[in-house]
Amino acid sequence: MWTLILIILIVLIVILNLYKTIKEKKLPTKTINIIGSILIVLTGVFAVIEHIKPSEEKKEVSKLRKDFTEFRKEFSEYLDGLPETKNPKLKRLFEKGYSLYKDEKYPEAIDTFKACLELKTKDSEREALLILIGNAFYRLGKLEEAEEHYQEGFLIGKRIDDNEGKPSALGSIGLIYLARGELDQALKSFVEVLVMERDLGRKWGEATTLGNIGLIYQDKGELDEALKYHQESLEISRQIGYRENEASQLGNIGLVYQAKGELDLALKYLQDALKIHKEIGLREGEAGDLGNIGLVYKAKGELDLALKYHQESLEISRQIGYRQNEASQLGNIGLVYETKGDLEQALKYLNEALKIFEDIGMPKEIDNTKGNIERIQRMKNEQ
Repeated sequence: MWTLILIILIVLIVILNLYKTIKEKKLPTKTINIIGSILIVLTGVFAVIEHIKPSEEKKEVSKLRKDFTEFRKEFSEYLDGLPETKNPKLKRLFEKGYSLYKDEKYPEAIDTFKACLELKTKDSEREALLILIGNAFYRLGKLEEAEEHYQEGFLIGKRIDDNEGKPSALGSIGLIYLARGELDQALKSFVEVLVMERDLGRKWGEATTLGNIGLIYQDKGELDEALKYHQESLEISRQIGYRENEASQLGNIGLVYQAKGELDLALKYLQDALKIHKEIGLREGEAGDLGNIGLVYKAKGELDLALKYHQESLEISRQIGYRQNEASQLGNIGLVYETKGDLEQALKYLNEALKIFEDIGMPKEIDNTKGNIERIQRMKNEQ
């Protein structure tokens, strides 16, 4: 504000001096008026620039204050013929690995699937195993390892022209782009996958991909478009009894309503999602829902209730090795403590979150967390 006043005063002094000089030189009135108009316009430009600057700074602070939302993503799983393989050793190992995978014991599942790769397998079977290994790494928050296995699987799918395996691998690569905040790349991948899934008539794949496209629009802030995709995905999932994705889309719709400020409606959808995830025993989904319910209670100003849900989500995430959500909940707990005015605790939790985000390589969350830490540190220094 004071900078703006100073600029205007300086420009006015310059105008008066110039006007005096021009009058003394007896220039034509038309010329004097043109010069005066130019100077007035310049004054306005400086004023506008100064007015915009604080609002941009305000927008940046708002971005840094963003809570750590846990979107519910779904993976296009491709098993080829592995469950029906005639190789008894491969069948036994695969069934063990897939059971561990479904029980969310991802490190053990990875070791077992890698043991399957060491056996004699067909190209399409290797492709399926690589995608499953990638999914397990993704859920552990190890994005580089996940991408490496997805890319290897996708290359096999392209080489053997496997129309069923390719969309699963490409959709999984799209999730890596989404996690890294590369939204246009993610959207391009998912749109390609959606065409492939519809050509194959795979309703579960179509539902999964529609939901993931919804996440991109959610991240872009295009909430009505996001809602359209999540609702279409939800409808297909209910038609075919795909309960895991039904729960995911209920949760994502809840997050859209939260972003719209419709908190009671958001809470209803998130609680419906939590109920299904508990019924089907998917603890990863349960952890995500609990954390997101915590965000809604924080938005309502019910901080103790928010803390309860974030801590419950954190506990489950640590039990199952869900590091991405572990970091998200540490960050959210930190932001609740900030709102409570306990800046020491806020910094403690945010620094723990930052370390995990750096370990698993999530640049958008790293920047967001650093911004929150810097802001709180400044507040603490000013006390």
